[in-house]
Amino acid sequence: MGFSRKHELTLTAEWLRENLTYLPESGVFLWKKRGFGRTMGKVLGCKTGLGYIHMKVDGVVHYAHRLAWLYVHGEWPKKMLDHIDSNKSNNTISNLREATAAQNAARRPTGQRWIAPSRGVFPHGTGFVARIHFAGKRHYLGYFSTLEAAKAAYEAKAREIHGEFAHSEPQTAQDRAVAKAVARSPQRDWLLVATPGFGAS
Repeated sequence: MGFSRKHELTLTAEWLRENLTYLPESGVFLWKKRGFGRTMGKVLGCKTGLGYIHMKVDGVVHYAHRLAWLYVHGEWPKKMLDHIDSNKSNNTISNLREATAAQNAARRPTGQRWIAPSRGVFPHGTGFVARIHFAGKRHYLGYFSTLEAAKAAYEAKAREIHGEFAHSEPQTAQDRAVAKAVARSPQRDWLLVATPGFGAS
């Protein structure tokens, strides 16, 4: 089932408030007005494969976080919406903020990592290098003897560039396995070292 922003032009905050109840502290929607196909008291929406909540309203599928913004602020968001806690299904109004495409990209999770043990950090010799992409360019941040130092350098620069939208992530068991491997044998094939499951006992 596709999503189309053109349908947002026809759905108003007034219609939404008249027909649905939005609970800002839990981020869920319920039907307020009875009608065909409406189950009173049932939380609306389903989770997509990407983790967002979508729901069918007035015959059209919408993302719940965008509906929450419309319901509370009376207008559709002018920019993209960012989930502050990175939980895409948490649509409490306090967890939503407008963001540019660049800010939203800066907040995007690293995803599956093959060589980089942390975003912007790569094994090099007996240590690590840190670098960051911004405005279409790659910026070299330096060489560091430890993973923690390289990660800190990346995250400090990310905060300088992106402010509250800067990406940060906790160190994982995979990160620690790569760091130990670098210390043991800097000439190893890091594509193999960084594959999932490396260092697992």
